[in-house]
Amino acid sequence: MDRMSSLSHSLAPVTTPHPQRREGDGHVALCRTSGALSAILRSGVTLAVWQRRLPAGIAAQCARLGTVDRPSFRLATTAEDAAEDLAAALPSRWIDGPLLRDIVRLVQVYTDIVGCPAIRLRLDSVADDGCRFFHVDHVGLRLLCTYQGSGTHWLPNGAVIRSALGRGDNDAVLPDPRHLRTLRAGHVALLKGEEWPGNRGRGLVHRSPPADPSGAPRLLLCLDHDDH
Repeated sequence: MDRMSSLSHSLAPVTTPHPQRREGDGHVALCRTSGALSAILRSGVTLAVWQRRLPAGIAAQCARLGTVDRPSFRLATTAEDAAEDLAAALPSRWIDGPLLRDIVRLVQVYTDIVGCPAIRLRLDSVADDGCRFFHVDHVGLRLLCTYQGSGTHWLPNGAVIRSALGRGDNDAVLPDPRHLRTLRAGHVALLKGEEWPGNRGRGLVHRSPPADPSGAPRLLLCLDHDDH
């Protein structure tokens, strides 16, 4: 058994109530609490979404600080070191406020679920279309949270033409645009990628939303674990 398989099999059984499922999206767990996100560890679930409101004060903090010294960085950290590492990486004007505290909280939530203390954190200010083509991530388990701007677009498994992935043709991947789903700012999503044990060929298909016509950047948090 490889290291990643050992990780997935050694995690404690899920004891939280079963999250809601959207009809037709049986691989998706819609969660009301952070603890329910552990539903992502179940076989067949490739997306778990904590449908929370954006924490109080973050929208105001982003609006107040505007576009000057927008945070955009990558770092390796742990739940224990996240507060200190983020304080060193964030522009000084962004340190005091709810954004840093919420990221530290999500790092703890994420590491508790994946059972891996070492993570890679990315905080991006994105003014363009980003990853605008539908794709899957070649990772194990990824956390995404949009703090400002439009959230990530994702697709139910049954709506996807997987053979069209990688061609740069969104219409071929999603023939019926009525199936497009969108995360909201504040939602916390755990996406299973192609490298999660037993998930090859079933990675959650998603993309970045179109850029805001006004040029206002999105602020996106991404967490990955080192064991994949």
